[in-house]
Amino acid sequence: MEKRIKIASLFSGIGGFEEGLKFAGINFEIVFASEIDKFAQTSFLANFHTKNLYGDITKIKANSVPDHDLLLAGFPCQAFSIAGKRMGFEDTRGTLFYDVARILDNKKPKFIFLENVKNLIGHDGGKTINEILKVLEELNYTVDFTIINSMEAGIPQNRERTYIFGVYNWKTEEYLPDKRNAKINKLKQKLNIKKYTSFNFFNSLDFKKEIKVIDDVLLEDVDEKFFINTKEVSKFLESLLVEYNITRDNKIIKLFDLPKDVHNDLERQRRVYSTKGISPTLLARTDSPKILINDGGAYKIRKLTPEENFLIQGFGEEFVKNIKKTGMSNTQMYKQSGNAVSPPVIAGIMKKFYKEFVKDD
Repeated sequence: MEKRIKIASLFSGIGGFEEGLKFAGINFEIVFASEIDKFAQTSFLANFHTKNLYGDITKIKANSVPDHDLLLAGFPCQAFSIAGKRMGFEDTRGTLFYDVARILDNKKPKFIFLENVKNLIGHDGGKTINEILKVLEELNYTVDFTIINSMEAGIPQNRERTYIFGVYNWKTEEYLPDKRNAKINKLKQKLNIKKYTSFNFFNSLDFKKEIKVIDDVLLEDVDEKFFINTKEVSKFLESLLVEYNITRDNKIIKLFDLPKDVHNDLERQRRVYSTKGISPTLLARTDSPKILINDGGAYKIRKLTPEENFLIQGFGEEFVKNIKKTGMSNTQMYKQSGNAVSPPVIAGIMKKFYKEFVKDD
């Protein structure tokens, strides 16, 4: 029988980590999950029927968290208030990473897997990532980290995120050159000089996925409210000369910007993309990317729907249906999809983790 792993999930959101584990075919049990947002909690429970979902992690004592094998956390990026001598673990007080650290300190799970924004690496002049790595070393974790673009895992979105994977009391080795990111590589070289407790995990990760573009996830019969149907826009489209015969490609293909006198909005919200390419990074906002579609021979502009945002993140249709059944508003669904991790990325990383550290354990 396949080994069952116990997971604790912090800043759980709607359960993107858990969905990634499902995609990876890993047998897991949620012994603890924590999410402060009540709407995200509803969406989480719509797909993961557990009695172990709790609220604000800052109000939960570390020793009340059950023992677990793997700690998952997509914690918010915050600067540390470092005054004078750097104290490591103590310096993380007042930040949400402290809640990750105090649970690691108390429970000492064998494995940790963290996700954050791409800018974690350069945040606060590099102090934030260095402090996080220092704390993980103090807590006896051997760590690897990198930046992965979600399109590498076969989803139609340009979404770069920092991933950190650690193993408790594991053998250490020098970092090899990071194959994905020059900034990561530079930081790893510095850490090698300091004899950091490192190992190489992400370099050999290969998703081997087919290219997907926006076209592959678009829904039919989309409500008119998602279209920009003003006279000004229609007139603009009639006069526009655009190359519509575009080859599928795993890159963002911007077709044009709507002029401000045609659509009075911020520059980012006036960009229109081809569905033959991938989406720019989805944000936790209702102003999702705008696309040009052919509607029975007539070209129209619309924004991506909340359901399409979830699909562009790599969630499955059933997952989205379960959230919709709760009566979740479009505003919340946009927010949740933009805040989520991409399950196919999590799946690829977790498959590698399971094969190397759990399967033959």
